[in-house]
Amino acid sequence: MGAILLGAPWLTALVLVAGVAAIWEFYRMTPGSVGQLPFVLGAAWVLALLLGAQSASGRDNFLIISAGIIASGFLVSLLWFIAFYRREDAPEVESFSIGFAYLILGPIYIGYLLSHSLMLREIAAPGISGAVIDIGIDWLLFALLATFAVDTGAYFVGRAIGRHPMAPSISPNKTWEGSLGGFVSAVVAAGALGLVLDLEIEVWQQLVIGAVVGVVAQWGDLLESKLKRIADVKDAGSIIPGHGGLLDRLDSLLFTLPAVYYLIVTVFVP
Repeated sequence: MGAILLGAPWLTALVLVAGVAAIWEFYRMTPGSVGQLPFVLGAAWVLALLLGAQSASGRDNFLIISAGIIASGFLVSLLWFIAFYRREDAPEVESFSIGFAYLILGPIYIGYLLSHSLMLREIAAPGISGAVIDIGIDWLLFALLATFAVDTGAYFVGRAIGRHPMAPSISPNKTWEGSLGGFVSAVVAAGALGLVLDLEIEVWQQLVIGAVVGVVAQWGDLLESKLKRIADVKDAGSIIPGHGGLLDRLDSLLFTLPAVYYLIVTVFVP
């Protein structure tokens, strides 16, 4: 909370640490046929994306910087694979393609998506008097708290009345009842947060964003569950005792942060 209020460089430092820890966990979840991937390369790519976002001035500049970093990272990764990657105990083409996919998608999945937390923190909007108002703190808190509401609502409703499995092959404990509970919780939380946060948009717009959060948060959760299934691990890591890894806590946020950001800067506060 303190880092969100203070902003850069404190929030930046916190997000950088989270990004490096998350990519380390991601590379640990690669299939056995892939072998060890270059963590230093992945971490450098994640850090570049996050620092690029912090230095960006607005959405368009952010997208240009991110595209340049992603293209550069792709090229460096390809050169590394050609020069150094060897897996003698797996089919060459299959090993190469899967390993390369994990190497390049990991930094984009974590670095690019997480960088939207820094972009959200810097959002500003014209106020009633015409002066520019810093609403980034409120919107970043909104994204975080609405996402937490999805997870909380889905958990308690699912435990109480969940009967119909949602994706048994990916996450056996998730139910359609829990999913609906998470969705409703996000919409309710969005309306409530609008009463205490300075969001500078209409109530119906807040509810729309809450509804989007209620959907995409669960997509993020299911994607990470699928990755763990492929890797045959229970948790992404053990950095948080009793709660798994950092990526287990970021999975939903990696989808909701970009969703909230683009809805704000593109649709409701262009």
